[in-house]
Amino acid sequence: MKKEDALRIENGEIKDRGEQEPDGMTRFLWWLAAADADVLKECRTERERYRIIGLSVFVTWMFATLAWGYFFSTIVADDLAVLGLALFFGFAILSIDRTLIAAMSRGNGNTRFMPVAFRLLLAVTIGLFISQPVVLMLFKKDIIAQLEVNKQTKIDAFREQLMELNTGQRNTLQQALERGRLQLQQKEAELKFYKDGYIRETDGTGGSGRIGESDIARVKKSAYLKSDDELQAMQKAWEPQQQQLQAQMANMHSVDSVKETVYVRTLTDGFLAQIEALHDLIKDHPPLQQRYRLIIFIITLIEIMPLLSKVLMPRGEYDEKLASATAQGIAAAKLQVAAGKELLEHYQTAALAADKATVDHLFASTHDLRRQEADELVKEWQRRETRQYSHLWQQAKKLLLGKIL
Repeated sequence: MKKEDALRIENGEIKDRGEQEPDGMTRFLWWLAAADADVLKECRTERERYRIIGLSVFVTWMFATLAWGYFFSTIVADDLAVLGLALFFGFAILSIDRTLIAAMSRGNGNTRFMPVAFRLLLAVTIGLFISQPVVLMLFKKDIIAQLEVNKQTKIDAFREQLMELNTGQRNTLQQALERGRLQLQQKEAELKFYKDGYIRETDGTGGSGRIGESDIARVKKSAYLKSDDELQAMQKAWEPQQQQLQAQMANMHSVDSVKETVYVRTLTDGFLAQIEALHDLIKDHPPLQQRYRLIIFIITLIEIMPLLSKVLMPRGEYDEKLASATAQGIAAAKLQVAAGKELLEHYQTAALAADKATVDHLFASTHDLRRQEADELVKEWQRRETRQYSHLWQQAKKLLLGKIL
């Protein structure tokens, strides 16, 4: 029995030790929750609470990384670059979340409205931004279809702009072509009139009623041949003008085609274009608007979930111990600063007293020597013709005080 009891005790001790030492995953979740593992080890009732907070931060981290990855995939073609940017910005969101939670954990216990409101506002702003790529990913098929519609609409609008821009030049060229064609038609009608008159005169149906070439028939033939020559001359003169006008029309159409091609290349499927397509979908489909708002709300709630969990959960044993340790640390630091200041003052006082004693001893030891040097200085001063006390005093200070100091 003693061996069994000893074994149970040993197993119980091992179990207790196992409970005191958290595993690697627990430590990682505590780190995500910005918790002090050394303090949290002593608070068994708080361990699961901070595991939950760390798990919410982990979910937010993964969610932000996914959102950033899809966002950069719409503007960057390199998969490695997309992965690197997604991991970097996802870690940036993680750092912000940990900073917000740590700032609330390090408070003095008084939950003030303005700091909490500011942190919530920051979290909501980040959540709203992150929600956009996720919504685009959820409605990707519908957005792709709307993108094609938007592209065609933009192309049609661009064509109309080109038409309006070239309206004056196009109308001028068309009017010139119409005038030339009208003049040719008039000349052809005139030629037909003279020709028909000549034929009627020769077959006896004309005004003279004679068959064959009479004098009147010869006159009308002359007018007919003259009109034919004028028509041929007009056609020869009009042909290069017509070709030039048609070339200008073709060149204008070619320039418009090049402009349209360049404009079509600018119509990409990037992030802004998808946002615009999503906006058009929401505007044209009212039921989609409600679901869009609901998705935005849920995604934003996921982003602010770590901060909300920290705000809504009541203060526990860990918060009290952390606040107590922080207060003790601040008090110890203040005491250390005060002790250092007092020690510095004592040092300066003692150093001043030691320096004074040294100077007194130095003056006492050199009393006879200084008096002897002063007597010699006075004798030398008396031997001089110009005796000025100010000059004597300056030499005495330089000789006696200068050497001592």
